[in-house]
Amino acid sequence: MMSETPMIWVVLLTLCELFESWWQHAPTLGAILEKIRFYYRQNIFLLFLMHPSLWLVLFLFVAHGFRGTVLSLILVMKASDLAFKLWMIQKLEKGEISPDFRAMLSMPLAPWMPWINVAIYPILLSWALAG
Repeated sequence: MMSETPMIWVVLLTLCELFESWWQHAPTLGAILEKIRFYYRQNIFLLFLMHPSLWLVLFLFVAHGFRGTVLSLILVMKASDLAFKLWMIQKLEKGEISPDFRAMLSMPLAPWMPWINVAIYPILLSWALAG
């Protein structure tokens, strides 16, 4: 099943990551959470559809027979990232975030930070598929 060249999967993941970084891009973590909250309020399934890289990695993990340490790592990292953002959104909506943490959400992000996933995940995937 996985006779296709691994480069196709790496390019696909890169495109998915570019899409996710594009729609989430904002100058602060708080603004990123606001963008995510918009889709969360629309429909949780829509929010999950806005994360195609998670589905691609899940597909590759299943296609590889639930094996692969690096594929597992990527899947856990992607799922944890989304779960943590959802947790933060729920805490913000309930007003359970400390004033200090709330102040951190308004601090400017370095310009490269919202785009780091475009480098990290494809590199990890190429490493996972190389073996």
